[in-house]
Amino acid sequence: MADSDDDPEKTRLIRRPTKPPQAEPPPKIESAPVAPEESEMTRLIGSPRRSRPTSPTPTVESPGDTLQDPVVGWLVIISGPGKGNFRRLGYGQNSIGREQSERACLDFGDENISRKGHCFVIYDPRERQFTLRPGDGANLTYLNGKLLSESHQIRSEDKIEIGQTTLRFVPLCGQDFDWHDQDSTVRRKNR
Repeated sequence: MADSDDDPEKTRLIRRPTKPPQAEPPPKIESAPVAPEESEMTRLIGSPRRSRPTSPTPTVESPGDTLQDPVVGWLVIISGPGKGNFRRLGYGQNSIGREQSERACLDFGDENISRKGHCFVIYDPRERQFTLRPGDGANLTYLNGKLLSESHQIRSEDKIEIGQTTLRFVPLCGQDFDWHDQDSTVRRKNR
C-alpha cells in the first residue's frame, strides 16, 4: 500500500488558529492564494478547480451570432453537426455559411456548408414574409426535401437542408407581429 502523503491528487485542509499563541509567533506556512469564497480558517490546496462564471446572468449572444438588429426568427439545427444550436435571423438578408462574418454562422464542423453565402433567409418587413434564396456557389440547398433552385417563400417549421445539416425555421415576425408595430404604438402614445 502506498503512503497516503504521496498522492498528488489529494486535497489537504490546513487550519489556522484565529488567535496566534502568545508565547511564540505562528510558523509561516506557504500555501496557495485564498479564493474569495474560502474562510480564513480553511484553505483548500490541490488541483485547480473549474472557475465559476463571473457574470451572474448568461449572455444571449452565442459565438458566430453577429446579428445586431431585433430578432425576427430563428434557424434551429435539428440534425447534423451542431444539433440543438440555433441562429437568430434579422431584418433583410441573412447570409448562411461557415465564416464567422456570415449573419447566421453555422461553423459546427459540416464541411459541406459553403464558407460564404450557401443560402439566404430574407425577411421583408413590408410584406411581412420570409423567403429562402439559394446561394451562388455549387453547394445545394433543399427545402422540405426538394431542391431549391430559385427563391421560395418559407413558413413556420419548414425544413432547410444544407450539407449534412437540417435546420428548422421558426418565425417570430409575420402578419400578426413586427417590431415596427411596437415603434408606431410608442409614437402614437407619445403624441
